[in-house]
Amino acid sequence: MIAVDPADWGSRRRRRFPPEKWASLICKAVWDETPDVRTFLLTPEDGSRIEHDAGQFMTLRIATPDGIVERCYTIASSAARDAGIEITVKRQAGAASGHLHDSLIPGARIEAFGPSGRFGPVSWPGARYALIAAGSGVTPMLSMLRTAADRGIVLDAVLVQVSPDHTDMIATQDIALLTRRLPGLAHIPVTTRTPGALRPTSDLLTSLIPDLADRTVLCCGPQPFMAMVRAMARDAGVPQESYGEESFDFSSPEAEITPTADTPLRNVTFARSGKVFACAETTMILAAVKAAGLPLPSSCARGMCGTCKTFKHSGEVTMAHDGGIRQREIDRGFILPCVSRPLTDIVLDC
Repeated sequence: MIAVDPADWGSRRRRRFPPEKWASLICKAVWDETPDVRTFLLTPEDGSRIEHDAGQFMTLRIATPDGIVERCYTIASSAARDAGIEITVKRQAGAASGHLHDSLIPGARIEAFGPSGRFGPVSWPGARYALIAAGSGVTPMLSMLRTAADRGIVLDAVLVQVSPDHTDMIATQDIALLTRRLPGLAHIPVTTRTPGALRPTSDLLTSLIPDLADRTVLCCGPQPFMAMVRAMARDAGVPQESYGEESFDFSSPEAEITPTADTPLRNVTFARSGKVFACAETTMILAAVKAAGLPLPSSCARGMCGTCKTFKHSGEVTMAHDGGIRQREIDRGFILPCVSRPLTDIVLDC
């Protein structure tokens, strides 16, 4: 049994949880959402407060029997609540999520980095929203809805939630309550494996949200699902600046440019270890690091999470990130090796 700290019941001044370095969280509670989806309540060990925007995520460092892995999980709880966060995790093939389900119990510690990411109304402002999610992709939408309810935001939104069947539908009772607190919220559950179920096609989604072109569309789910929604939104006339998506399904990795015999090779030096390896100008530095068998913390490999952020002592790179690094960090000399290609020999602080 975990001892209760009377201070937990009171208000107190707390410093901010550091978003740019690893720090410990304590698991305070665990509960099941569906047979294979579990929510974890995590609070900073040092009592600090986690400031985040609705739709952001945390990167967790998970100690598995096969070694340390780092994975990104969207914050599902309200941004109006800063004493702790909730992450909702589906048990999937592979060590990370299964290990969380098996070992992250009340009282356990876990290292975390963040919050990070730009998915949500702060980065995608709009007067009316279409929130389209498949499976555990509903978790950032939950944070948005809970935040709107807690802050009294007048929200006009349609939530289309796609799941195989009703037993796999996450947080349905919470969403029912949220539709009472948010009169402008319409919840449309779509099941795909129940009798009479419909496939989540472009035609179906367009029929469910006929005014889609007038809404800001935010989508989260597996890559094929998002590709379908992206095409549907484009065909319906949704402007590019009104469409955002996020997924941590990396089963379809970003395509690499295959170097040719004429592609220049650059030397990458790890300043602390003295390791040196070659990286083609067309190859992401992280991919070259992995190919060389060297350790470098990483997670999303798409410039989103910031886990691989590294100080660059010298050299030039070309980098196209997706929110995983701030401009002031770039100005100070940091890069994301997962989305950086070398233009010259470079030296990294590793």
